Amino acid sequence: MKFSRLLVSGFMLTGLLMFPRQLPAQSEKVMIQELQRDVAQFADKLRQFKEAQDQKNADLESLLKQSLESNAKLAAEIGSLQQSLTSAVADQQGKLVPPINAVGNKVDQLSSSLSAIETSLDALTRKVASQDGKLNEILNNVRTISAAQQPPPPSASAPGAPATSTAGASADVAFQAAQRDLLSGQNQLAMDELTAFIAHFPTSENAPKAQYYMGVIFDRGEQYDDSVKAYDAVLERYPENPATRDALYGKAVALMKLDRKVEAKKEFTAFLDKYSTDDKAGQVKQYLKDLNGPVHPPARNQKGKR
Repeated sequence: MKFSRLLVSGFMLTGLLMFPRQLPAQSEKVMIQELQRDVAQFADKLRQFKEAQDQKNADLESLLKQSLESNAKLAAEIGSLQQSLTSAVADQQGKLVPPINAVGNKVDQLSSSLSAIETSLDALTRKVASQDGKLNEILNNVRTISAAQQPPPPSASAPGAPATSTAGASADVAFQAAQRDLLSGQNQLAMDELTAFIAHFPTSENAPKAQYYMGVIFDRGEQYDDSVKAYDAVLERYPENPATRDALYGKAVALMKLDRKVEAKKEFTAFLDKYSTDDKAGQVKQYLKDLNGPVHPPARNQKGKR
């Protein structure tokens, strides 16, 4: 309404200016005063509007500035975080790559080393296919084979079939596995297998040889007291067999290493008595010579000298 009034007053002022002599002087003065008042009010309103608009612009500019600063700060933080993450990932990769490569190389070496064993295990697994599970160790294989030596029920076996055929085959497989591990230098595994073999197949034709191999493993570990006991078991438990000669020789050598000279000489002498033509006879004679010590010639009789 005030704005409309100002417009009307403006028009009136314009008319007065254009036709100044058409109105009385008094009315003209009043109208001019009113018009001046309205113009002043209009100018004041205009000033207040401008101030309010300037304040809003200032507030908006301040908010925009704060927003830009926040965005810049956030961008800086994101950049720093990204740089930290990139550095951390690169550091972790640098630390993990060498161990992973080393593990890969070891796995490759292990794979190549186990390739030959895999072939043997496959053949052995086929022979004991009636048992549950797979062969993770040769010792488990021996225990599994021991269950196979039990004769089948009378109703399931054919009349007249030998009851020990399965046990004999199982004993051969177990002994060959232990012998293979012994030759490959796996002493502890071979010892476990030989111990289990003797426990499960004490009457097998390979039992004396298995007992002798236990003495060999003790020799390798420089456990000479135990090796003497193992060789004694061959000589005492079993009649003359292919392992008797080796056990007697091994026992004598172990006694010599223990510095039990009297017993060692006795065993070496017994060896020569039984196996005088053996390939080891020459070495045994040398051992006996060493055990007896150097022979001092008797002192000459001084009476015969001139």
